[in-house]
Amino acid sequence: MNIFWLLFVSLLPGLLWVYFFYRKDRYEPEPAALVLKAFIYGALAVVPVGFIETPFARSISNPSNLFILLLLTIGVIGIVEEFAKFAVIRYTIYNSEEFDEPVDGIIYSVSAGLGFAALENLLYTYVFGFQVGLIRAVITSLVHASFSGIMGYYLGKAKIEKQPSLIYKGLILVIILHGVYDFLIMSGLVSNYIVYSMVGLFYVYLIMLINRAVEASPFK
Repeated sequence: MNIFWLLFVSLLPGLLWVYFFYRKDRYEPEPAALVLKAFIYGALAVVPVGFIETPFARSISNPSNLFILLLLTIGVIGIVEEFAKFAVIRYTIYNSEEFDEPVDGIIYSVSAGLGFAALENLLYTYVFGFQVGLIRAVITSLVHASFSGIMGYYLGKAKIEKQPSLIYKGLILVIILHGVYDFLIMSGLVSNYIVYSMVGLFYVYLIMLINRAVEASPFK
């Protein structure tokens, strides 16, 4: 597969999703350069995540029982991936003066999640083909955006309301959601229709949080 098609089903959908969510910030849109930086940071996070998760790959793909699989999807995939996406925002853009309203946490975190998904999708497309890449461009991108955006909501509230404990609440929530979601897919316990319904629910919840954060904007 040539580089054009790889980028077409990985990078382009990721950037289009970023633009879609970016438009939700109606009152004081963030600098495009910072949003793009968050996207790049998220993509770069795939590298350390890959190194950390690789030793567990065999156990995850061939677990001895469902309980072990659940422990691995939450304790490895959920923790490692969600903490990585959280960290690239918390220890960089979070400290910027531009991060000055609750919805900012969502926008930057969603962008990081979509960057992560874009590079991950590029790798999957290269290995498994164009059709897999197209599916992941929609489903996987939206899932990563949703998990990261939910975390970002709590991150934004934590900064604006000066309640650091909200960060832990958000991080724990998305780690569990991510782990359980992956567990249901990998275990084969649910049909694809249930999976797609879950993705839809994550998205609806994210939109609710975005609307709530936008209405709380001091720039209304």
